[in-house]
Amino acid sequence: MSDDELDRTIAERFRAYEAGVHLPEEFRERLVGSVRRRRRLRRAWMLGLFLVSAATCVAIAHFGKGDSVRDKATPSMMAASAPTNETAEASCLMLIGYLRGCFSRSETSRRKEEE
Repeated sequence: MSDDELDRTIAERFRAYEAGVHLPEEFRERLVGSVRRRRRLRRAWMLGLFLVSAATCVAIAHFGKGDSVRDKATPSMMAASAPTNETAEASCLMLIGYLRGCFSRSETSRRKEEE
């Protein structure tokens, strides 16, 4: 038996085997479900990572600020003089607002992109 005859015989056997082999009917649904589940898990993991990092930033900002020097004056409804606060501190809400501004787009930029 020559190499050409052997190749033809093997190719015919493979074609006969391939004709009888098919994927199960529910394979498509299982594959699509698996891909969607993996996407959901990836998105949930990324959201969790973002929330943990945001909470860490807020905690660092909160615990990192020192005690501010306050006057020992008694509190009153109206201040007799303007407070002299020489130290500028970043509050947690300011940090959250800044991060929100970084990740959000304004309506005018959306309109420009749509045009």
